[in-house]
Amino acid sequence: AWWDGERLWDVVTGELRATFTAGAHWVHSVAFSPDGRLLASVGSGESPDGPTTVTLWDVATGELRGAFEHTPEYVYSVAFSPDGRLVASGGWDKTIRLWDVVTGELRATLTDHTDSVHSVAFSPDGRLLASASEHELLLWDVTAGEVATTLTGQTDWVESLAFSVDGRLLATGSGGKAIELWDVATGDLSDTLTGHRDHVMSVAFSPDGAVLASASWDQTIRLWDVATGQLRATLQHMGSVQSVAFSPNGRLLASGSSDDTVRLWDVVASELRATLIGHTGGVSSVDFSPDGALLASGDGNGRVNLWDVTTGELRASFEYTTWIDSVAFSPDGRLLASGSKDDTVRLWDVLTGESRATLEHGDGVNSVAFSPDGSLLASGSDDETIKVWDAVAGEVRVTFEHTRRVCSVTFSPDGRLLVSAGDDRTVIWDVATGQEKATLTGQWGGGMSVAFSPDGRLLASGGYDGTVRLRDVESLR
Repeated sequence: AWWDGERLWDVVTGELRATFTAGAHWVHSVAFSPDGRLLASVGSGESPDGPTTVTLWDVATGELRGAFEHTPEYVYSVAFSPDGRLVASGGWDKTIRLWDVVTGELRATLTDHTDSVHSVAFSPDGRLLASASEHELLLWDVTAGEVATTLTGQTDWVESLAFSVDGRLLATGSGGKAIELWDVATGDLSDTLTGHRDHVMSVAFSPDGAVLASASWDQTIRLWDVATGQLRATLQHMGSVQSVAFSPNGRLLASGSSDDTVRLWDVVASELRATLIGHTGGVSSVDFSPDGALLASGDGNGRVNLWDVTTGELRASFEYTTWIDSVAFSPDGRLLASGSKDDTVRLWDVLTGESRATLEHGDGVNSVAFSPDGSLLASGSDDETIKVWDAVAGEVRVTFEHTRRVCSVTFSPDGRLLVSAGDDRTVIWDVATGQEKATLTGQWGGGMSVAFSPDGRLLASGGYDGTVRLRDVESLR
């Protein structure tokens, strides 16, 4: 998008902390240095003919620290080395340039690409640099400045790159319907999670992180082995599947569907345990209570049902006047939050069934999530914002903005990160500082659902393109 600078926001007050401007009309990429003291940005110049620079900012003062002229054409990507000494930039001129952060000198120009370079990423040990162009995926030896490995077999234009924390895998996101995992040591394609025939609406990790469940408009739930990427089972509904959730002990999987049912599945046996009947509209959201005794489900006619997981009996119903898109229990199990097309988030007392609070959004609410300590509640809306609420006072603490509707929100297990998936992009936010830490690209049409693994190391996203993508969180920080 056209842009007048890079901005830093205070997450507590919602106030703008700093705006960095240097005459660039279009900012393509930003990256923090490993110590967080510098911000690098790349963008086109004041005219379409350039010049294009790599700009370094002092985060604390907002002052310009340096500007390196890469090319008279566009620069698409920028990345710091893990030790913070080098900055890599990849551009339209088919080159990657390595800059010395302290002196500002050009250390090397890497020239083996035959098309514009769209993404660059350093390995965790800083020895390798990965770069992607339309038809090429290269691994460079940073010290020698030579191509170490050429990866072949990618299915489409590669737009994004990420190394695993241990540096053994490289994940690539492309214009196709897949996420591809590459073995860095051998250069071989390791894995691709494909198989859904339509949009992926919901993803969820099992509590032990071994299984990933994905739900799709193709009327199926797919269970994937996270370690191997292999499909373990395919579970069938009679309508599109909107939501999935694992029980706290990982033995059961709940699913909600447009066929007006909630189904409980035995994860180990991959068999149907129970079909819960009691909704008169498509079920858009399911969630287990923290102790696993209750299951909440919300439907298109404005009803939230509470089910006894052991008996399958309906324990209570909370009535809305319109479609409910999302439900979530508080960590202590005392409150249930629901988001609806009536532009509100409501908090319900699970014990009494009474409404405790009504929080107003500007448009329909598609997703709600409590922070792990229960003090905050995040909600994503058709009004293109995420609001973070004080769960006790019911007041808005901070508002984050997208450019299109927000479909899904989730907190990391340690509560430090908030991820939002929208029709425009998927964003990782730092809850404490209010900074946008990363924007995830490569999933066509934006994201529909996001979920962290229990240990917080992996982030799964399901999209309109029918793919489920696994990303290493540490490499995105």
